[in-house]
Amino acid sequence: MHLWIVTIGSSDVQLISDKANQAKGRTEKQRSDKVWSYWYTDDLRADCYDIPFEPKQLFKDKEESYRIAPRILGRVYQASDESRQHEILDYLSFPLLDNFVQALKDYPAPEAIAVLLTDQSTIFGSDRQRKLNSPYWQDTCELQPILQDYFAEKFPGAACEFISLIPNSEAESLDNWNAVLDLVRGKFRSLTIADQPIQVNPGKNVYVSHQAGTPAISSAVQFISLSRFRDNVQFLVSNEYDRQTCTIPRSNYLRELQRQEAIALLERRDYGGVRDVLGLTAITPGNSSEKRAKYLLEAGNQWNFAEFQKFKKILVDRKLISGVKFPWWRLGYESAYLSVIRLTKQENTVEALFHSFRAIEGSISRWAQDKYRSHIEVDPQYGPQIKLSIQRELPGYLNALSESMQDNFQRKGRIGLYGVQLYELLKEARSDWQIDHHIKVVWETTKNQRNELFHRIEGLQTVEVYQAWGTNTVEEWKAKVLGCLNFIAKDDLPQKFESLEEASLMTEVHQELERAIADL
Repeated sequence: MHLWIVTIGSSDVQLISDKANQAKGRTEKQRSDKVWSYWYTDDLRADCYDIPFEPKQLFKDKEESYRIAPRILGRVYQASDESRQHEILDYLSFPLLDNFVQALKDYPAPEAIAVLLTDQSTIFGSDRQRKLNSPYWQDTCELQPILQDYFAEKFPGAACEFISLIPNSEAESLDNWNAVLDLVRGKFRSLTIADQPIQVNPGKNVYVSHQAGTPAISSAVQFISLSRFRDNVQFLVSNEYDRQTCTIPRSNYLRELQRQEAIALLERRDYGGVRDVLGLTAITPGNSSEKRAKYLLEAGNQWNFAEFQKFKKILVDRKLISGVKFPWWRLGYESAYLSVIRLTKQENTVEALFHSFRAIEGSISRWAQDKYRSHIEVDPQYGPQIKLSIQRELPGYLNALSESMQDNFQRKGRIGLYGVQLYELLKEARSDWQIDHHIKVVWETTKNQRNELFHRIEGLQTVEVYQAWGTNTVEEWKAKVLGCLNFIAKDDLPQKFESLEEASLMTEVHQELERAIADL
């Protein structure tokens, strides 16, 4: 038979978004967070220690689904009559499972499904259960009836076996790697489908979706699946950044699995994760291929941390790339490309905005320190300070500042080189800013947008990153940031860069990494 082994995590069953409800023709009062109060009755709430469970969004957005503790969602469903259960089902979404089901359409359909759930009721007594944030409420065992209906709809005729992982003690919790490994091994050893022993013949697939649940559960399911089903195993995984789902065939050796996982991590530029998966973090590489891969990964990891000087040092000291040069303008392009990676590969909008703005302001500062070094001193506490002597070269600079800044400047003889002071210096020195349609956006739009957005607690939407730069798409945004950098550095550039990818050394390092990992 074709078998699907799937772990279920606490966020795998959600309540649909406001936009999805609107598409179904529902009113404001029929939103997921509103109808919940009708489902979670007073009687049921009393049975749940009167805890005020409420659906929550990770961030406020009409396309964002609502999360609710899985144990209470399961109880609400089980306590409802058949009519109400149908209603609840119509409000549910299964994002990760839906990705898997869609991917399986390209493969032989599973004839049996083994679903791993969690149940920690034996280790969390009533005193712990009374707390809203107790791990007890994150258990998935009570989702079984919901999942039974889901899998029956998606794969009619497939036998479904539910396996509850129940820890023996708090010391052997579901976060304990060794204990969970033994627990999963025992469950797989006695695994049956419809009371029949599992028979997986050569040529049949065992799809394994292990991402949900604790890291210990995920690791144990991977290892035990490979041990028991060997060449039949295909890992069905979904990338959390680009939401693409694929299968990874099991090779003869776990090393191949590690390499495949490394490639997936490499795609989203998780260089530290690649190094860990390949086992190169704490060891001395045994051959030249491993050594080169390790050094490249170390360089990439420093770049990912925006430690560009350390990135440069590794490249130069290890002679990883020939002809490496780091003029003053290099760091700005690296920071800008890092912002692109944060947005397009890692979906981190806050850091994307941060690094893109820092790329420009930092580049203006480094330009000033290079061009007017005799008029600038670096205070160890307050950073670059421009001295009053700058008036000898830029007589209009003082008057370009506000009266309070002028008074402060004249009184102290120097002023911090950031923000308005920095922008006005560039404008005084480079009158061509007035005809450049890129650089103006920094002080006319981005500066204020950056300040406003960074004072918010909530996350940023992708469109807000674009709008902060006066753009509407990712390509427009990249072009705007690139245009600003090209303007700032144009007198010192060997040639104008056509893309941030071309400008960044990390592009070449990443390509070298792809080749190095392929050779392992």
